[in-house]
Amino acid sequence: MSAVMLSQWMKERRSPYVLMLFIVLSVLAVLLFGSSNGGSLKVDVFSDAGMPEEQASLLVARLNESEAFVFRMLEEEEVRKNVQEGRSAAAVRLMADDFRILASVNDYNVQLLESQVASVYKEELQIRSAMEAAGSPSGFREDVLRYLENPPLTMELASPDGGSVESYNMGLQLTFAFALFVVMFTIGFKINAINAEKTSGIWDRMVLSPLSKTAMYMGHLTYSTIIGFIQVVLVLAILRFGFGFAIGDRYGELLAVSLLYVVSVVAMAILFTGITRTPEKFNMVYPSIIPVIPLISGAYMPPGVFDNAILQAFAQLFPLSHAMDAMLGISMHDFGWTELYLPIAKLLLVTVLFMGIGINLVERNR
Repeated sequence: MSAVMLSQWMKERRSPYVLMLFIVLSVLAVLLFGSSNGGSLKVDVFSDAGMPEEQASLLVARLNESEAFVFRMLEEEEVRKNVQEGRSAAAVRLMADDFRILASVNDYNVQLLESQVASVYKEELQIRSAMEAAGSPSGFREDVLRYLENPPLTMELASPDGGSVESYNMGLQLTFAFALFVVMFTIGFKINAINAEKTSGIWDRMVLSPLSKTAMYMGHLTYSTIIGFIQVVLVLAILRFGFGFAIGDRYGELLAVSLLYVVSVVAMAILFTGITRTPEKFNMVYPSIIPVIPLISGAYMPPGVFDNAILQAFAQLFPLSHAMDAMLGISMHDFGWTELYLPIAKLLLVTVLFMGIGINLVERNR
């Protein structure tokens, strides 16, 4: 086993650029997409022709009371150009009694934006209607807003243990998603060495040596596991200590789940190795299927948005969704080993199934 691992390491040392590239891609993907979801989203707005500037400024000020969005007033031509060229995902057209959303794609953030603007408009129209019905409308708005600051009834949200309810950290979800997604490519290309050695006849010559077939498998599997685990740890360490990403302080649980996830991905790569038979087919099939796994697992979307029952059931066959559940639970909800029992059990089940079927297929293909 050590001889196989040493031979793989010598190949890695001669050309470590692929591994370094995947590490850099993981960090860059998190910095580009994960960090942009941690704060407020910037939204451009413009007022309709004929709308008083004072009324538009008042609406923008009311809209900016939300912590989820930051609204800025721009000229209509500039706003439309930003949306058309993709520099802005969405914009708002303000009208006297209504509004319009300009969006390049109808995603979760656009729906949240529409809900936020609609609530502000509804409240403004109610205040305006009450002002018209009042006998002395002067100062009426200030009185209403002052009253709303100290309402007679208030509502507070609290967790079951009485603590405050924290908002969902979408940036943290994307951090884990990209870190776990990219490592699937690294592990897959390492495991593909089994197909390459089989088709080139290296395995047939090694069978005649004192090296057992079990040791040959264990050498490849162990080496791929070590490389994949090192990549995940390096990516998370760079993001945590280099860029200050908050991934929690329960490093022991995170490392354990990461290791188990890497082992399950190794088993999945073995399954693809047995199905494809040749390194060329593997390089064609594996990179085509892997990018679909985060999509059907909902790794890029907030909870509750992805509600297709069929795809959710299909995602249970892959280790990514179970690892995401465990790591998000550890970082956001301080999951202990008791709460981690179910996702860990699913990862172990997937690993055993994929490994058994995969090695069986690899041996039959000989």
